[in-house]
Amino acid sequence: MDPSQAVRDEIADLSRGDLEAVLSYYTDDVYFEDTTVPTPCRTKAEMRDFMKVFYDAFPDLHIEIRNIVQSSPSPSGGGQGGGSVTAEYDLLGTMRGEFLGHKPTGKVFRIKAVSIYEHNGTLFTKETVYYDSAALFAQIGITQ
Repeated sequence: MDPSQAVRDEIADLSRGDLEAVLSYYTDDVYFEDTTVPTPCRTKAEMRDFMKVFYDAFPDLHIEIRNIVQSSPSPSGGGQGGGSVTAEYDLLGTMRGEFLGHKPTGKVFRIKAVSIYEHNGTLFTKETVYYDSAALFAQIGITQ
C-alpha cells in the first residue's frame, strides 16, 4: 500500500459518491472522528451510517485536494508499516437533501478541511477530520 496514493484514491471514490468503495480503505474496527461532533465512529458500520447523512444531504459532495503529506513509519511500530498521511483539502457540495433536521436549501458550500489518516500498512485504522462547521452551516443557510 502506498498510503498517499490510497488517500488520493479514497478521496476520488468519495467525490464519485461511492460510499462502499470509500469504506474499503478502512479496517472494520476503524476509529473515525469528525471533531465537530461529540461521538466518534468506532466501526466501519458506524462510519457508513455517519457518512450516509452527508451523501444524502449533499449528493454532489466532493473534495479538491490542496496538499498531501506522508509521515515515515515509526521505528517503534514493530515493522508493521504503520504511519500517517495528512490531507489538506476543500470540501464542496450543494445541500439538496435534509441535513441534521433541516430542509434542503439548495445552497452551495466550500470549506477548508484537514484529515489525518493512520494506517497499518494495508488499510486505514483511524481518520480524524478537522473543519469549521460554523462556516459550513452559514454557507448552507442553517443555524445550529
